[in-house]
Amino acid sequence: MKINFFKYQSSGNNFILIDCINQKIYPNKVISSLVKDPLVIKSDGILFVQKSKMYDFDLTFFNPDGSKGFCGNGSLCSLHYFSEMNMNCKVLSFSSFGKEYLGKINNEISLKINDISTFECFGDEYFINSGAPHHIKFVDDPNYFDLKFEADRVRKMDFYLNGDCNVNLVSNLDNDSIYVRTFEKGVERETLSCGTGAVASTIAFYLYKKLSIQKVISKGGELKVSFNKSKLNHFSDIYLIGSPSKEFSGVILI
Repeated sequence: MKINFFKYQSSGNNFILIDCINQKIYPNKVISSLVKDPLVIKSDGILFVQKSKMYDFDLTFFNPDGSKGFCGNGSLCSLHYFSEMNMNCKVLSFSSFGKEYLGKINNEISLKINDISTFECFGDEYFINSGAPHHIKFVDDPNYFDLKFEADRVRKMDFYLNGDCNVNLVSNLDNDSIYVRTFEKGVERETLSCGTGAVASTIAFYLYKKLSIQKVISKGGELKVSFNKSKLNHFSDIYLIGSPSKEFSGVILI
């Protein structure tokens, strides 16, 4: 079976995007074979763009290990793809795992993230679900840490016995930005960037320092995050902003 795909990236986070609208591909039927492909194994996940009855499209994301989840950078890539394929639409809506999302396409792409009103605090560490579950730890310099060791420590905490998480090490760069490293579950290694991690880290930084920052720097590049906050620590109008790009296209044989 031949599957046409597009290789995408957003701030270093790289994905295989498969258009299920213009070719008959059923994600649940092909995923077990796709995750064995060398290109997929090296990627940070697979994006399936599907036809929707209620929205512009539906998005299903699989990690390289075959598990499902919501992906921020992957959503930016999907918005870029759908806009480009549909006469450069400027406002798009899509669903992912039963939740509605909105995208705005200009020079950059903005993804509206669902409101955040709950979190857990463990001293200078936080748990925030920004569409995906993230544990955030503040450190002076994330590059001094063995990220896998830290991720293993965190994921063994009693709090995560009933649900896994991604792990972020975050430092303040003192120039309206933070630096973030991310270990992603389902990928099971460090990724060069993480969109939901950027959102969770920005919200956690506000809770920790009472400061708003605009830029999130990672090994793969830069993202922006904006939000509004009420007095009750309810975060709304949350936007993840990036500049995804298509790198190449090809065919996977399964």
